[in-house]
Amino acid sequence: MPSATRRHCLCCASAVMGVLMLAPAAADPDDTPTADDPLWVLPQTVIPAQIPTLPGAEPVRDRGYLDRPETISGTTTEPIERDSDRLERGLDWPYCGARPASAGAPSDPLLTPAAMPAGPTDLTAGGIVYRRDLDVVDAVGGVTIVRDQQRVESDTLRYDRRRQTVTSPTGTYLEYPQLRILGDAAEINLDTEQGRIDAPRFRLSGPLNVRGRADTAYVVSPSRSAYRDILYTSCPPGSNAWSLRADKLKLDQDSGLGIAQNARLRIRGVPVLYTPYLQFPIDDRRRSGFLVPSFGSSQDNGFELQTPYYWNIAPNMDATITPRLMSERGLLLGSEFRWLTRADGGELRTGILPDDQAYDGDGRLRWAINALEQGRWLGRLQTNLDFSAVSDDQYLQDIGNNIDTTSVRRLRQRGDVTYFGRGWSLLTRLEGFQTLDDAAPSSRPYGRLPQILFQLSPRELLSERMPDHLGRLRASLDAEYNYFDHNHRVRGQRFTMAPTLHWPIQRSFGHLIPGARLYLSAYDLTDVAPGAPSDPGHAIPSMDVDGKLIFEREMAWLGEAALQTLEPRLYYLYTPFKDQSETPVFDSSALDFSFANLFRNNRFTGSDRIGDANQVTAGISSRILRAATGEELLRLSLGQIYYFSNRRVQISGPTQTDETSPYTGEITAQLFTHWSGRASFEWDPDTAEDTLPRRTLRLEYRDPEQRVLNLAYRADLTPAVQNRYEDTDLSFRLPFGARAEVVGRWLYSVRHSETMDAFAGIELGQCCWRLRILGRHFKRRPEDTASTSVMLQVELAGLGAIGNPIGEFLEREIYGYTPY
Repeated sequence: MPSATRRHCLCCASAVMGVLMLAPAAADPDDTPTADDPLWVLPQTVIPAQIPTLPGAEPVRDRGYLDRPETISGTTTEPIERDSDRLERGLDWPYCGARPASAGAPSDPLLTPAAMPAGPTDLTAGGIVYRRDLDVVDAVGGVTIVRDQQRVESDTLRYDRRRQTVTSPTGTYLEYPQLRILGDAAEINLDTEQGRIDAPRFRLSGPLNVRGRADTAYVVSPSRSAYRDILYTSCPPGSNAWSLRADKLKLDQDSGLGIAQNARLRIRGVPVLYTPYLQFPIDDRRRSGFLVPSFGSSQDNGFELQTPYYWNIAPNMDATITPRLMSERGLLLGSEFRWLTRADGGELRTGILPDDQAYDGDGRLRWAINALEQGRWLGRLQTNLDFSAVSDDQYLQDIGNNIDTTSVRRLRQRGDVTYFGRGWSLLTRLEGFQTLDDAAPSSRPYGRLPQILFQLSPRELLSERMPDHLGRLRASLDAEYNYFDHNHRVRGQRFTMAPTLHWPIQRSFGHLIPGARLYLSAYDLTDVAPGAPSDPGHAIPSMDVDGKLIFEREMAWLGEAALQTLEPRLYYLYTPFKDQSETPVFDSSALDFSFANLFRNNRFTGSDRIGDANQVTAGISSRILRAATGEELLRLSLGQIYYFSNRRVQISGPTQTDETSPYTGEITAQLFTHWSGRASFEWDPDTAEDTLPRRTLRLEYRDPEQRVLNLAYRADLTPAVQNRYEDTDLSFRLPFGARAEVVGRWLYSVRHSETMDAFAGIELGQCCWRLRILGRHFKRRPEDTASTSVMLQVELAGLGAIGNPIGEFLEREIYGYTPY
C-alpha cells in the first residue's frame, strides 16, 4: 500500500455524527497493528452516504481509510457562532457584577466544581484521524470534547492523549464552571484545566457576572484567569455604559479580587480615569486595602474628599481608617473598629479634627466618639453598651457626615448588665446624657448612677385548686433602685416596688381580667428646697377590671368575602389620691392622650407620679378582614374616659375637673390597590379654640415597580407650648422605566412657616451602573440659618462606588424606600 495510506481515519460512526469514547493511552506490543491494517472496521451498512450538517458547511479533511467516493463529500466542518449568543446561551443576566446576597446561592451545578477523579473523555466530530505512533487524534467537523465539567468546541482540533492537551488553530469555544471563552487559536490541558486562547471574548457567571474581550486569555483554573489588552465590563450584552481597559487584568474568584495594570475607566467609551494599578473586589468578601474614595460639597465645609482604608485584622475583627479633607475646616481623621466573638460584638467609632479653621468656639481641637456593644455571656448574662460623646455642642451640626445626625440634641451614655434567671431578671445600668442644645441646665435630663431593676415574670398561684374555666391567678413583681444625679436640681436615691395580681379569664369571644397592685416608694434626697422633706415616700393601692367582647359576622366587602368584627371594651380603674407634691420628678411625664393609652393603669410614665383615678374607659373597635387570608382591610376605633372624681395628682398645672375626656380614635384602611391610609385624632367638643388639638393623617402608596409616595400631616396644639408642632411631610420615589427615578422629601413646619428639611435628587442608571445626585436644604431649628449640601455618587457594579452613600440616607429619610 502506498505510504499515504499510513494516515488512518475513522469517517463516521453513526448517521448523524461521529462519536468516539477515548480512554487514557496504553501501549500493548501484542496489539500493535501493521501499517496496512485498519484501526477500526465498520460494516458497510452503517457508513452513511451523506452527513446531515448546517447549510454552507465546507469539507476540510483528507480522504479517510474507510471512505468511499460517495462519502467523501459528506465530511464537513460545523461552524462556531462568532457573536455573543454562544457565550450567553443558557445563561441569564439577573444581576450585574458580584452576586448579591439577596440572590441566594447559585443553583446551577456547573457553578460548583466537582471534587471527584477525572472521568472519561468524550469526543464528537464529523471526522477523526488517529495517529497511532504519536497517540494523537485529529478531529474535524463540529468537534466537541467533553470531560467532566470541561467542554471544548472547534471547527478542527488536535487531541494529544499522552499529554492530555487540546490544540485548536481557530474558532475555539471553551467552557468551564463559571467561565466561558470564545476565541481563535487555543491550547488547553484537560488534566490541569489550564490553557491559552487568542483573541478571546469571555463570560463569567455564578459569583461574578461580567464579560469582555482581550488580545489573549490565560486560564489558570476554572475560577482564575488572566488577560492581556482587555476590555472588561459588568454591563449585559448590548450595553457598554462603562468599561475598564487595561494592559493586564487578573480575575481571581477564589480570593474575590481583580487586579488591573495601566487601567483606564471609560464611560460610554470616553476615558475618565487612569491608574497604573487598580485592585478591586469582585465579591462581598472582606480584604485589606483602599476603598473607593467619596467626595461632596456643602456650604459650611466646602469641598470634601474621603479616602478610606479598610484593614481586615482577623476573620472576626476589622477597622476602617478614613482621612476626610474639608477645604473650609482642615483634615479630620476618622476610624471605625468592629469585632465579633461568640460572646459579644460591637463597634467603636472615633473622629478627631486637630485644627478646625472655621470654628469660632473655645479651642480648635474637635473630636467625637461612639461605642456600641452587645453580648451574651455564660448563657444568662447580657451586656449592652451605647456611649456617645463630642467635644462641643456644634460638632454634629458642623461636621457630622451622616446627614441624619445633625438633628440629634442628646447623646446617650449608657451601659447595661442583665442577668436572666428562670422567670426573673436583674438589670444594672449606668446612664447619662450629653445635651447639645442651649437649653437651661436645670432642664437637662437626670443621670442614673446606677439603676438596678428586678423583674419577676407572672407566675400562677393556686393552679391546682382552680377549675380551668375560671382561669389562673397570676402574680408578678417589679422592684427598682435608682440614684438620680444632676448638677443643678435636687438629686438622690429612690426605691420603688410594685407587686401585682391578675386573674385573666380568656375565651375566643373576649376576656375579663381583674387586677390589683400596690405602688411602694421611698426617697433619700439631697439639695431639697427649704422646708421640703428629704425622705418622702408613699404606698398607693390600685385595682382595675378589663372586659372585652368580640362579635363577628360574614359580609361582602367591595365584591369579595369578608369578616366584620365588633369589639366593645370597658376598663375600670381605681387608684386613691395620695399627695405626691413633696416627691421630685426624676423620670415621670404625662402620657400622650391616644386610643392606645386609654387602657393604661397610670396616666404618667416612670414611678414619681401615680395618678389618682376613679374612672371607666369605654372603647369600641370594628375590623373588616379578608375571609381568604385574614388580612385587615379596615379598622375603626373610638374611645372616651368617664371620670367619677377630679384628678388631683399632676406634674404641673391645676387639678383636672372635667367629667369626661376628649374623644380619641384611629382609622386604618387599605383604600385601593397599592394605597393605604391611617388617621388618628383627639376631639374635644367642649374646647372653644381647637376641637382637634391632636391629629395625624398619613397616606401611603406602594407598588411592585418600587414607586413610593408618603403624605403626612401631624399636629399637637395642646396647651404645653414646648410640645406644640404642626407639620406636613411629603416624600416620594418615582421610577421612570428601568433607567431613571426621582426622589425627594419636603418637611414643612406650618406653625413656624418654615421649611425644616427639603431634598431632591435624581438617579440614573441600569443594572451595571448608577448615578445619584442629591441636593439638601436643612434646618435644625426654625430660628437657625439653613445649610445646603450637594451629594454625588457613581456606582459601577463589579468595580465599586464613588461618592457619598446616598442610598443609605434615602433608606432613613423616605419611609418604604428600599435599594435595588
